[in-house]
Amino acid sequence: MAERLVTIATFNEATEAHILKGRLEAEGILCFLGDEHIIGAQPFYSAAVGGVKLRVTEQDVKEAKAILARIQGGESQFDYDTIELAPPMQEHAEVQTCPRCGSDHVAEEKYNKTVFSLTYLFLGFPLPFLSRKYTCYNCGNTWKDKSRGRSL
Repeated sequence: MAERLVTIATFNEATEAHILKGRLEAEGILCFLGDEHIIGAQPFYSAAVGGVKLRVTEQDVKEAKAILARIQGGESQFDYDTIELAPPMQEHAEVQTCPRCGSDHVAEEKYNKTVFSLTYLFLGFPLPFLSRKYTCYNCGNTWKDKSRGRSL
């Protein structure tokens, strides 16, 4: 038998409803939004349809209302120890430096901009041709390979 959904809160804007829905889902409560697409398409219909409805299953009503009351009362505390953090980003083994001035304020261009633009102009869609170039922001030097310091 299917669980019956109960509306525990209504909102004039879908954004606020999505924020609280995400918080309830983070607490392990299954919830759904009703009429969010109607109000998203026509915001002036909010009063006519009764706003965006936050709905939970019958068995989660008391817990969800308690969480919403804590959030709206400003007493909301979240256990950040249970959240799995993303692994730290891997940094490049070597920092690229400009062969002319020695600055590390350089940028890597992965695509050949000329070929990218011409294929977009003639074909209607861009074809990315890889071309590893480095440009120094301090002196304006451009080079293709870190072993060569040739200016283009």
